[in-house]
Amino acid sequence: MSWKVFAIMAGVVIGALSVLAAAFFRRGLTLPVAVPDAAVTLVMALTGRTDGLPGLLAALQAQTLKPRRLLIAVESADDPAYRCVCEAIPNCALPIELILAGLAQRAGQKCVNLAAALDRLDAADEFVAFIDADIQPQPWWLSALVSPLKNRGYGVVSGYRWPTIARNTLGAHLILALDRGIATLPRLGWAQAVWGGSTAMRRETIDRLALAEHFRRRLSDDLTIGELARQAGIPVLFRRLLRVPSPLSYTLGDAWRFGRRQYQMVRVYRPQLWLLALTTATLQLACWVAIACAFRQPLAGFAAAVLFGLALSKTRLLDRIGVQLGHHDQADILPLQLLLCVAKPLVDTFHWSMIIAAARVRSVAWGHVTYRVGGPTAIAVVARGAWQPSEH
Repeated sequence: MSWKVFAIMAGVVIGALSVLAAAFFRRGLTLPVAVPDAAVTLVMALTGRTDGLPGLLAALQAQTLKPRRLLIAVESADDPAYRCVCEAIPNCALPIELILAGLAQRAGQKCVNLAAALDRLDAADEFVAFIDADIQPQPWWLSALVSPLKNRGYGVVSGYRWPTIARNTLGAHLILALDRGIATLPRLGWAQAVWGGSTAMRRETIDRLALAEHFRRRLSDDLTIGELARQAGIPVLFRRLLRVPSPLSYTLGDAWRFGRRQYQMVRVYRPQLWLLALTTATLQLACWVAIACAFRQPLAGFAAAVLFGLALSKTRLLDRIGVQLGHHDQADILPLQLLLCVAKPLVDTFHWSMIIAAARVRSVAWGHVTYRVGGPTAIAVVARGAWQPSEH
């Protein structure tokens, strides 16, 4: 078997499996109806300009399961997020505590902020939910996040973002096309890749894992939670229903840097998962190269038609999943996503470039802070720049 035939077959199989994964994800996807009786404290790290904060607070107040309170941690009073929270507190019925975490030196600023918030937990906190500032949770979100924890079989419950378009840019559409596909993939138990934008656990689990202590030595919050849970033998539920709308407005450069940073985190904390992503993306790219090299042969033309057909089918399926999750895209989003399917080789190249760029992790830029990374717990802040819009 020639390399061209192998690459084409591998690319088609990967494309077909991704469509099947989305179809399986949609199967039996129903909204929750039960609302547990639970005292839940929300914990959020915040930095930079946060124009979406009023909308998030409104969504949190509209939850069917009412949060007990919200702990928001910022690095300092100079952070633009500090003023945003101060202005929002008088207009919010949800009790909010604003915490000044201080400047990170040997950890990610987000992790330091979260550690400072965890230090404020008290005896009345039964459950804790970690959230990101850029989500737009559905009314049933908190109920769906916490209710499985009432069953002692689970110690941690996590979801994932459902990217949406806030501004029609090429970068936003590229991340949308890639990340919705990732959102519907099966969650591998060995990876324990929880998502910090929507993760809940019992208060006793936080104490058992000594999260605050570990956060003060790590760059990634969510991958740290997953790793500690695996080491402690604590079961993690990755709930399909918990795909939370998260708006995108990236430029092309911002989108690429976001994707590279995500894969840098995975490279540091889950190298096996990064290698799996690299292998899959490389095979997909090799498939298109093989098709281009053998474009005069019937197999190449047939494979290209199949791949474009799979991409179109998957895009339509992902759109239907979004509707089931309670999110309706604007009328022009689906046609633009379908149009992007025609450029599938370029989308796959864009994806592969982000993964390969994360192969060597020496410096990670996250928001307004640049870090030197020597290993999972060898983190050092090397530079601070101007605050950017809040990004998680």
